Amino acid sequence: MTVAIALLAMEVILLAALVPADWSDHVRAQEDQWLQARLGVATAERVLTTAGAWYGTLFIDTGLVPGSYALLLPDAASVRTTPELGRLAASPLWPWVEDRLDGIWQALHGAMQRLVLVLAWWPFLAFALAGAIAEGLLRRRIRQTGFDYPSPFAHRLAVRGLRGIAVAVAAGLLVPLPLSPLAVPVLGTLLGLAVAVMVTQTQKRL
Repeated sequence: MTVAIALLAMEVILLAALVPADWSDHVRAQEDQWLQARLGVATAERVLTTAGAWYGTLFIDTGLVPGSYALLLPDAASVRTTPELGRLAASPLWPWVEDRLDGIWQALHGAMQRLVLVLAWWPFLAFALAGAIAEGLLRRRIRQTGFDYPSPFAHRLAVRGLRGIAVAVAAGLLVPLPLSPLAVPVLGTLLGLAVAVMVTQTQKRL
């Protein structure tokens, strides 16, 4: 969990320093196109509508988005009444700061959309997880019947795989690259495999 939080913080810093708003627009447009092509127009519209509602509730209605622009960018009235601020506002600094803010908030909007997409796959993820646990318990019982000892190495590898999947999901919410909606079932399949191996190789009694 600590690694995931640190990775997310690094991504935000990277977005603020490097990724322009135009590229964030391109990423969202590409993902919207893939979403409609892979999951259909109706599902895509539900995902986009839900993501927009969540983003509005969390960031716009709370005043975070307008507040960030008001805090970091000079308003027109202050520029007119303050000559020094007017000269500073004419420099390239303010357009750069505005572009960074645009990029950050667009990336967070995209993160909301990706989170909604992950939750939209919950029936598949729940089925994969339940099947993996059942298979793991069955294989574990078969191994116990044959007096086979569980492998600590395989169990440890499966646990690390689960942690890696958690970090990948957390990082994927903000990564500045277009991601296919089919990445979710792929990760769900890997999650099921890791859980099945972990349950099979668990040493303690269940």
